[in-house]
Amino acid sequence: MGQEQGTARTALLAFGLTALFTALLWREWERAAAGSALPPGVTAAALGLYLLGCAALPAAAPLLGRAARTAACALLLLLGCGLVAAAGPEHSWITMFALAACATALPLALSLGATTLVLAGVGAAALATGRTEGQLGGLVVVASVSVAVALAVRLVEANAELRRGRDQAAQLAVLRERERFSRDLHDLLGHSLTTIVVKAGAGRRILEATGDTARAAAELRDLEDLGRRSLAEVRGAVAGTRRVTLAGELLRAGAALAAADVELRTPGEVPSGGDEALGYAVREAVTNVVRHAGATRVEIATGPGWVEIRDDGRADGGPVPGAGLSGLERRLAERGGALTLSPTPGGGLTVRAEVPVRETEESGGRP
Repeated sequence: MGQEQGTARTALLAFGLTALFTALLWREWERAAAGSALPPGVTAAALGLYLLGCAALPAAAPLLGRAARTAACALLLLLGCGLVAAAGPEHSWITMFALAACATALPLALSLGATTLVLAGVGAAALATGRTEGQLGGLVVVASVSVAVALAVRLVEANAELRRGRDQAAQLAVLRERERFSRDLHDLLGHSLTTIVVKAGAGRRILEATGDTARAAAELRDLEDLGRRSLAEVRGAVAGTRRVTLAGELLRAGAALAAADVELRTPGEVPSGGDEALGYAVREAVTNVVRHAGATRVEIATGPGWVEIRDDGRADGGPVPGAGLSGLERRLAERGGALTLSPTPGGGLTVRAEVPVRETEESGGRP
């Protein structure tokens, strides 16, 4: 539909401009027809065919192949040159219509080459016949119009290409934002809901096994706090203002693993800040431990630009990458880092995430 509308607009513009300049030069057309060596009927038919071709070529060019466009331009130029030869070289302005039409259909270099060749031929004919009076000005006008049309067409094409590039960039930005939001929502809710389920189960087991309402109430208070934090994080994710840090995720990991009765061993000094991608790595690894590993102990080690999470659970022949790990790999790749999964000696899984040290330092996360 867009291409059809563009062709219709081009046809309307081409026919309109051809009619306008034909009307403006009507007196000159009459003089050229009167001085033509051809019979009046042939001259009129040739002029009509010539003007119709000049008006139709810009609109038809996008629908033709390169060879067909070149052939159409050659025929139109030959007809124009034939009319000039019949009317006399002083009517070289007739070729202006054909050259302008060809400038819209041919590549720039070929269009300028055709203009040079036609003008050189007309000039040579004027010199050979001795009819050079006023030729220089006419040739300059013809050359100026042809070059101006060729450059204007290229400018329109460049603007159209820029618009297409801008539209594609906007679509790509939307897709990237959707992917980012989907990934953030998975990382956020996957961890938070897993912890909520674990704490709710712990509270239920306490009530069923011991009836200790104080301990159960403590679990419920933690559950309430976690729900509030999760709600705030979801709002932050929607607003695009949520900030994940390695230090914050290490603290959250302790609460989640404690609710699942998993021992956590962390560095003696928790790093302040830390790279955001490393924080997501801790979150995803801890969520997988609570959900799938059946581990009793988790060790987290950190260093400049890296974090490593080791558990003693069951690896089941190796990890199966899901949406969380795939999203984490993409997140680390965007930072120039990498994710490595390997079996832990004695059972379990080791997750190691790395990012360039320079980026870690710039984000304020040097341990």
